[in-house]
Amino acid sequence: MTTFLCGEPFYDVEKVKVKVLRKVPEIRVGEEVLGPLPQDQEVEVERWVAKILKEEGYVEIIDERSTDLATMSKIAWKESRTPQLTPLEPTFYIKARNYLKSLAEKAKTNPEALNEKRLAEVRLIDVINCRVQKIVNMALTGAQPPREVLDCLTPEERMLFNELCSLISRWRRSIKGGENG
Repeated sequence: MTTFLCGEPFYDVEKVKVKVLRKVPEIRVGEEVLGPLPQDQEVEVERWVAKILKEEGYVEIIDERSTDLATMSKIAWKESRTPQLTPLEPTFYIKARNYLKSLAEKAKTNPEALNEKRLAEVRLIDVINCRVQKIVNMALTGAQPPREVLDCLTPEERMLFNELCSLISRWRRSIKGGENG
């Protein structure tokens, strides 16, 4: 079963660098025009376009801007040492999931990749646990956090925060004497 992460729309429109392997003709999608692109040129296109062009053999993606173990470790370290949420890019969880998937594939033939995958899973859990604890604490206050705090949330975390606030608010109302009280 495929799961959907709220940050996926951001991920698909994020620009990535590609190298043109063979000339790309002019392509029109609605009002948008791509190309023509000469062979051996390096350009930036949205990820969803790069995926299609790659499948058709037109380009090679050379700049994935993905995450890795070092990046995840830095985020986990920083998150565990600050009382407030640190900014994360909106596509962090999608990139982390894709990284783990790629390591799982590599681990089929490379035992070192399995170790890296295990370490990356631990780091991701560290990030998640630290951030969820901070999000729960924010939701418990019942106050709307400042814009700069909300901007540190990924789309998935914002959804969690909103759901927690709603659930806590309903629960508090029910304790005080009914759902409408």
